[in-house]
Amino acid sequence: MAKGISRYVLYIAQPAMLIAPYIRPFDSGILKNVGFTVLFSFICHALFSASVILIIRKRKSTGETSPDDETKTKNLSTVRIAAIFGNCGYMGIPLIEKFLGQGAAIYATVFNIGFQLFLWTVGCYLATGDIKYYMSPKKILLNPATISIFIGLVIFFAPIDQYVPSFLTTAIDFLKNTVVPLSMFVVGYHMAENRISGLLKGGRMWLSIAVRHILAPMLAFGVLYLFKLTGIFYNYEVAVTVLLCSAAPCATITSIFAEKFDLDRETAGRMVPVSTILSMATMPLAALLLKLF
Repeated sequence: MAKGISRYVLYIAQPAMLIAPYIRPFDSGILKNVGFTVLFSFICHALFSASVILIIRKRKSTGETSPDDETKTKNLSTVRIAAIFGNCGYMGIPLIEKFLGQGAAIYATVFNIGFQLFLWTVGCYLATGDIKYYMSPKKILLNPATISIFIGLVIFFAPIDQYVPSFLTTAIDFLKNTVVPLSMFVVGYHMAENRISGLLKGGRMWLSIAVRHILAPMLAFGVLYLFKLTGIFYNYEVAVTVLLCSAAPCATITSIFAEKFDLDRETAGRMVPVSTILSMATMPLAALLLKLF
């Protein structure tokens, strides 16, 4: 059941959520903000990726092959993916829309451009080790999220928002509103598969969660602060979006990737719910960093 719901969210509900903010009148005033949000997304995900690869490393080999080597490799790939990629889509977009309005939700959506491009390249490379295949333009561009964002951008920039039928916008709104509850259902389903004591085991898992909840928002804050300090750019709504999306818990795509690439399903199933619960405390704390601007 959880696998089917995950596919529905990934291929139907998430595209609707990504398209929805773009069905609005064209506003040239936000173009600069949109451009810098995309730039911040690329910089942040590049920093997240580099930091995770440097910090969460393969344990030194004793020189002897072990039956557990493959299991350890799968575990390493899983915790690295979980640390790099936050739930900036399923959780970030609804949160930004709730607190800053649908106008700001477009920034959360374009932040997902960097997320998706890194996910389908770096993420797939970490999962498979195949750098040639997953760094191809085809894999970067032809995935559900990237296609959805492209469709949204066409609607916004054309602009053809007034030509989108009302029944279609109603359907898109309905579908996007199913993302959060169904994502939480999947998280709860994976949590129910583990005992409470089992949820908390794993030193490498906790290192990954620490990187996701502490280091990632600090890196994002550093980027935002540097741009403001140098006078290059600062906008409050963009800053809130980038910081909260960077502080989001481990993405539910971690579990989907674990299924898709035969990684460590057990660890993925533990990390996502534990990280999601912790985010109720860590995301508000990350937001307090904005007071330092």
